[in-house]
Amino acid sequence: MQFKNTETQYGAVTKTFHWTIAVLVLCLLAVGLTMDDLPLGAFKLTVYNLHKSFGITVLALMICRICWHIYNHRPNAVDTLQRWEKIASSAVHYALYVLLIAMPITGWLFSSAAGRTVHVFGLITLPDLVIVDKAVAKNFRELHGDIGTLIMIVVGLHIGAALRHHFIQKDSVLKRMLPAISFLALLLFATPASADVQPPAQAGVKQWSMIHEKSSISFRPKQMNEEFKGTFDTFAASISFDPDDLAHSKAVIDIQLGTAHTGAPDRDENLKGADWFNVAQFPDAKFETTSFRRADQNVKLKPGEGLYVAEGTLTIKNISLPVTLPFSLMISTDATGKETATMAGSVTLDRSKFQVGTGQWVDTSIIANDVPVDVQVVAISHKTGK
Repeated sequence: MQFKNTETQYGAVTKTFHWTIAVLVLCLLAVGLTMDDLPLGAFKLTVYNLHKSFGITVLALMICRICWHIYNHRPNAVDTLQRWEKIASSAVHYALYVLLIAMPITGWLFSSAAGRTVHVFGLITLPDLVIVDKAVAKNFRELHGDIGTLIMIVVGLHIGAALRHHFIQKDSVLKRMLPAISFLALLLFATPASADVQPPAQAGVKQWSMIHEKSSISFRPKQMNEEFKGTFDTFAASISFDPDDLAHSKAVIDIQLGTAHTGAPDRDENLKGADWFNVAQFPDAKFETTSFRRADQNVKLKPGEGLYVAEGTLTIKNISLPVTLPFSLMISTDATGKETATMAGSVTLDRSKFQVGTGQWVDTSIIANDVPVDVQVVAISHKTGK
């Protein structure tokens, strides 16, 4: 196997960079065009996080590819190419270099400005590049989309030119890269099964989409016996729930711990640190139900209202513990038949059991161990399996 480029052929390293980046970019473009249309829920949050992680992966690969290109120059141009073709080829290649660097950077800037810290596969937390500013975030989001459109145009030109050389001019331009096609097939067909993430929908049970702007997750710790309130800005829920089929109902709530806000910047920064949520290593918390039961026997309720108890598992900092969440649920139906559910529940957690608040913060005279957590979810039904 020839690792380095020669005067006439691309080496294995260049081919690996080329096809790996090509597959990732095509997948990222496809996901980027469709992920906004996904229903709100844990699956959508997972897709967004993976999109960011693979985008940063492309940025790292592009930097490595440029370094390799400087060290090991490209092969000479094919003799049959005319001067304008050589100029066009160079222009397309350098345009792709610039765009594939700019694309992930603008995505990173957009996330930072939107207050959504980028966590790469949950292993690395990237620093925020700019302060939180919704107007700036909107500008970076639009720029990110515009660059994506330019990439699709340039990639289309690149593919069209390669096919023209191969099928019309019948020269070796495309053939010099084709031996890596086996590596491309490996990427496409040897994807681990764990990458196939699906929302936890239960067959035959009504599905609900959370309305994020009407939903909230808040916590009320006590500092020096004075209660303060905090909220999480970013969370998602996947809900399969039917009051008449509790046995097959299921809910999962994912929370981005780095989005906790209490109104005090210093305290918010401390919450991200290793003694508290340690978002660099554990960016997300998850509550997953194991069962539901009714709790409204002999209780007078309004039409459409019910009292329930969700038994589940809460995972924070890779520590999973059973949690019981009692909640009320009101389901209303409008004139068109669309159902809206409003859920409200509260539970008190012992922060010490999740190792939240270690080191100097273990002293409960500073921060109490018991932390009430309030959850409100407003959702609309979007699918009925019955």
